[in-house]
Amino acid sequence: MLIYYAVGRLGVQLAQEASRSALPDAPVMRDDGPRPAMFRVRTADALHRLADRIGPVEAQACGTPLQHV
Repeated sequence: MLIYYAVGRLGVQLAQEASRSALPDAPVMRDDGPRPAMFRVRTADALHRLADRIGPVEAQACGTPLQHV
Protein backbone atom coordinates (compact mmCIF):
# COMPACT_ATOMS: atom_id res chain seq x y z
CA MET A 1 0.00 0.00 0.00
CA LEU A 2 2.85 2.36 0.73
CA ILE A 3 4.18 2.11 -2.84
CA TYR A 4 0.80 3.17 -4.26
CA TYR A 5 0.76 6.20 -1.97
CA ALA A 6 4.31 7.16 -3.01
CA VAL A 7 3.58 6.76 -6.72
CA GLY A 8 0.34 8.71 -6.38
CA ARG A 9 2.08 11.50 -4.50
CA LEU A 10 4.81 11.64 -7.13
CA GLY A 11 2.18 11.85 -9.87
CA VAL A 12 0.47 14.76 -8.12
CA GLN A 13 3.78 16.60 -7.71
CA LEU A 14 4.65 16.12 -11.37
CA ALA A 15 1.23 17.40 -12.41
CA GLN A 16 1.70 20.48 -10.24
CA GLU A 17 5.12 21.13 -11.78
CA ALA A 18 3.64 20.84 -15.28
CA SER A 19 0.85 23.28 -14.39
CA ARG A 20 3.41 25.92 -13.38
CA SER A 21 4.98 25.94 -16.83
CA ALA A 22 2.67 28.74 -18.04
CA LEU A 23 3.14 31.41 -15.42
CA PRO A 24 1.61 34.86 -16.03
CA ASP A 25 5.02 36.54 -16.14
CA ALA A 26 6.51 34.02 -18.56
CA PRO A 27 8.03 35.45 -21.76
CA VAL A 28 5.69 35.43 -24.73
CA MET A 29 6.82 34.59 -28.24
CA ARG A 30 4.98 36.08 -31.21
CA ASP A 31 3.14 33.63 -33.41
CA ASP A 32 3.79 34.81 -36.96
CA GLY A 33 2.14 31.81 -38.55
CA PRO A 34 3.77 29.60 -41.14
CA ARG A 35 5.02 31.26 -44.32
CA PRO A 36 5.69 29.25 -47.46
CA ALA A 37 9.30 28.93 -48.47
CA MET A 38 10.42 31.31 -51.21
CA PHE A 39 11.36 28.36 -53.42
CA ARG A 40 7.76 27.11 -53.35
CA VAL A 41 6.41 30.57 -54.17
CA ARG A 42 8.75 31.02 -57.12
CA THR A 43 8.04 27.51 -58.40
CA ALA A 44 4.29 28.09 -58.19
CA ASP A 45 4.63 31.41 -60.05
CA ALA A 46 6.69 29.77 -62.79
CA LEU A 47 4.16 26.95 -63.17
CA HIS A 48 1.29 29.44 -63.41
CA ARG A 49 3.11 31.39 -66.13
CA LEU A 50 3.85 28.17 -67.99
CA ALA A 51 0.21 27.07 -67.78
CA ASP A 52 -0.94 30.47 -69.07
CA ARG A 53 1.50 30.27 -71.97
CA ILE A 54 0.51 26.73 -72.94
CA GLY A 55 -3.19 27.56 -72.65
CA PRO A 56 -6.02 25.18 -73.35
CA VAL A 57 -5.09 22.17 -75.43
CA GLU A 58 -7.57 20.69 -77.88
CA ALA A 59 -7.56 16.99 -77.21
CA GLN A 60 -9.63 14.08 -78.30
CA ALA A 61 -10.93 11.78 -75.56
CA CYS A 62 -12.72 8.68 -76.77
CA GLY A 63 -13.46 10.31 -80.12
CA THR A 64 -15.13 13.44 -78.66
CA PRO A 65 -13.44 16.76 -77.98
CA LEU A 66 -13.01 17.83 -74.36
CA GLN A 67 -15.38 20.54 -73.21
CA HIS A 68 -13.95 23.83 -72.03
CA VAL A 69 -15.71 25.51 -69.16
